Amino acid sequence: MNRRIAEKAQRYFTTGISLVTSSGPHGQNVMAAEWTMQISYKPMLIAVFIHEGSATFENIKKTKEFGINVSSEGQTMAVNIAGGYSRREIDKLKVKGFFEFLSSRKIKSPMIAGCIVNVECKLVTMKKLGDHTMVVGRAVTISYDETKKPLIYHSGRYFRIGSIIVPFRKVVNVDTVTFNWFSIQAKNKFVLKCVGLIIKSNNKILVLKQTKNTPYLTIPFTVPKRGTKYSKILDFYLKKSGLSTINDTPILKRLTLKNKKKIQRINFVLFEGRIKSNIKNHTWKFSKLNPLLHALSN
Repeated sequence: MNRRIAEKAQRYFTTGISLVTSSGPHGQNVMAAEWTMQISYKPMLIAVFIHEGSATFENIKKTKEFGINVSSEGQTMAVNIAGGYSRREIDKLKVKGFFEFLSSRKIKSPMIAGCIVNVECKLVTMKKLGDHTMVVGRAVTISYDETKKPLIYHSGRYFRIGSIIVPFRKVVNVDTVTFNWFSIQAKNKFVLKCVGLIIKSNNKILVLKQTKNTPYLTIPFTVPKRGTKYSKILDFYLKKSGLSTINDTPILKRLTLKNKKKIQRINFVLFEGRIKSNIKNHTWKFSKLNPLLHALSN
């Protein structure tokens, strides 16, 4: 690998910055760390990557505890101080006017006020990886400030979070019967995930009765269990229907069904299909006359 290119390319990774606090042989200290992340939910584990031999590393190794303080957008100077000097050079936390503190509850390391997240951690493990050591801590207390926004670091400069980018999802206005049908299938899930079959002929689309007890007609589809292979579940569902898939190329349709003020989000993974033999309880509908069928077939 070309090292010169790599050194330039690595500046284009985008991270947040945390203020890692500790207390130990080098006294109370703070360092700035880009490489900080949560790596487990239960238990909540936080990893930070630190150079061996640094004051922070030696403090944590001795005391088996540290603080993670996720910087907010108003803390650029605090980050500059924490990242620009060693504890061996100055006592960074005493620099006038840049650090305010919160009371620590379960560790002796200081905690920094004004951050978006504050986590008190007990050391779990240390592991050397490349030129840094991964330090993993278990969160013993955590707090956050929803009024703050995180500080972003990219190409050697600081940035703010901009406007929200909403993932594309086509809004489809449907009648009450259609909305209620899919709402029942969703069982209060935020997003209903379906796998289905699209068979088209002369501007029409094949639809089936979904159950014997309802007259509702829509494309052949089923709701797969999480973690199951969609194409395999669809093949099993279609096994006795006289229908089959043409190929294994999935088509994704992200829809929001809307009925008056109610909405239901649905993700359809669709496969193109064909009729293998005569089947019952099916019909053909003009897709243009049905908003949902039109959205699924185009």
